[in-house]
Amino acid sequence: MRGGKGKGVGKWVSSPAYRAVVETVIEGRKNAGLTQRALADALGKPPSFVAKIEQRERRLDLVEFVAIARALGIREADLFRKAVAALPMNIEI
Repeated sequence: MRGGKGKGVGKWVSSPAYRAVVETVIEGRKNAGLTQRALADALGKPPSFVAKIEQRERRLDLVEFVAIARALGIREADLFRKAVAALPMNIEI
């Protein structure tokens, strides 16, 4: 997935570190038994908001990460801890 899918998409979308964070969010959503649509509804966002994050077409910021954790019923610190544990030792930014 070199270069991303569209204009303005940086190499961060394919980095192992970013992929690990997104996979942690996806796992949390699935463990909560929510679809992308249900999560989007809980966030007051369109389904494309969640889909683009999960497909790494849209960058997830810290405030959104916290909002997603809360919508999933997961303590923010717990989801963050899982995401950090999934990160590679060397993070390229």
